[in-house]
Amino acid sequence: MKSVSLAVLVAGAGFLCGSCTPDFAKKDESNVILRITQITGSPGGDQDAGDVLFSDVCCAIINDNAILTFQAILKNQNLPGINPVNGANNVEDVFLERYEVVYFRSDGRNTEGIDVPHRITGSMATMVPADASTSSAAIVVVRHQAKIEPPLRNLKGVFGQLGGALPSTGTIEFGGAGILTTIAEITIHGRTTSGHAVSVQGRLQITFADLAGEG
Repeated sequence: MKSVSLAVLVAGAGFLCGSCTPDFAKKDESNVILRITQITGSPGGDQDAGDVLFSDVCCAIINDNAILTFQAILKNQNLPGINPVNGANNVEDVFLERYEVVYFRSDGRNTEGIDVPHRITGSMATMVPADASTSSAAIVVVRHQAKIEPPLRNLKGVFGQLGGALPSTGTIEFGGAGILTTIAEITIHGRTTSGHAVSVQGRLQITFADLAGEG
């Protein structure tokens, strides 16, 4: 009787643990590797897009985006159901569901709302085929409201004060904190068609400043 009771308890514990396994513990169960092949910052103002995002916090309050390029690669190219022509397996296609952006600074001052903007989350609806081809999606990496909240609203500087004209001496004196450089850590969460959780992370450098009239 004791042996039977012990076996029942062990089986019950295993069932309970299996039913509450978080997504992060199950992500490696998928048959694909999801990766970010490129992140491009796309500012809402007149600044150029690039590997570093220059975000204008003055004048027109416009959000900034990041354009991400994804690739899903099958871990095992010999899985049943793979198309021999393009290596595709629709069962393992990845549907991107949501993202999270967390900001941090290299000097370790990372208090949200004081040193860096508050983290943000958003939904996605992009399919990445599991055939090693690439798919792109745009996400909001700096929200409108972040530019009217600390610490970004504290960056009003020389360009806003002088109507876009630089002082003749070439010396820049900021009225606010001036310039803030952060790293945005972007985490993408998705799920394969077969139901396995997948996630991937990438980083984008963002330089916040009052850029009105620059250039």
